[in-house]
Amino acid sequence: MKRSILFSFLLVLLTSNVFASTTEVLLFINPTLPGPKPHSLTFIPVSATISETELSVYFESSVGNAIITVYDDDNNIVSQETVDTDSTREVYIPSGTWVSGNYTITVSYGTTDLIGEFQME
Repeated sequence: MKRSILFSFLLVLLTSNVFASTTEVLLFINPTLPGPKPHSLTFIPVSATISETELSVYFESSVGNAIITVYDDDNNIVSQETVDTDSTREVYIPSGTWVSGNYTITVSYGTTDLIGEFQME
């Protein structure tokens, strides 16, 4: 299920157990990166869900080229995808071989950097 997400300026960690269902991964503007930050809540047209078999990233509108990177608990890249959102708005990344633990997803496009966290069990 796709949902629009309002993004915050504080890094809020969402830890979700992944079982047979799909869990929404909340993405936030990355507060650790340099540059100006908006002064109010901003709608960013990206949402993500995680299941036992795949990480799904949805772009509600085109943002040009976007890089989706997933890191494990040790900050190793477990997946990296570049997507042209002018051509496709949905990206499916297989997650069935990822071990249990905490993961971080970043979505970068233009001057926007989003970050979210999730847990695989």
